[in-house]
Amino acid sequence: MTTRAIFNEDGPIEDIQSASLAIAALFAVMAALGTRILARFVAITTACISIIFFMREMPLCRDNVTVYCVSKTWLPIIIGATALILLIATIVFEYRHRGGLLRAIHPRLSWPLALIAAALACSQFAEHFDIVVMEESIESYGFMILTLSSIWLFRFSRTQHLPPLRTRAKASLHRVKHVFLHH
Repeated sequence: MTTRAIFNEDGPIEDIQSASLAIAALFAVMAALGTRILARFVAITTACISIIFFMREMPLCRDNVTVYCVSKTWLPIIIGATALILLIATIVFEYRHRGGLLRAIHPRLSWPLALIAAALACSQFAEHFDIVVMEESIESYGFMILTLSSIWLFRFSRTQHLPPLRTRAKASLHRVKHVFLHH
């Protein structure tokens, strides 16, 4: 294969990027289930970002692509639903933990996401000038950082000693009911 074919839209490099994003989303979701407050919010944010970019990297269904693809109709729906989940999680997090959002975006915690954003901005710059190899390489680097961040979050979640998820879910539901019934 030529370099252009390897790095082209829907080429092998984009398949590696998709796999990386799927792994990132999976580990971030697992981390969110096993962490507390701030780390859970960071894990949910990482999972949502991974899902959004996974959907953006997925090829659109057309005549020659029918197996691993997304329709033009479902693409914005899935991305919008994921963005809505992130928005709701952000609002709930800030409501329950006033000032928590400022702690979450502190560089001590958010530097991987800032590095990923910078890498993806550089890849968009390369795409603007039609430098495909540079665009896909920098994009791959950003997605690999996202994957490693989610794996680190998962490893961190394994060190947390939390009650079972069912117990925590019941307690959260009870708190939500209390807020609605007594305010």
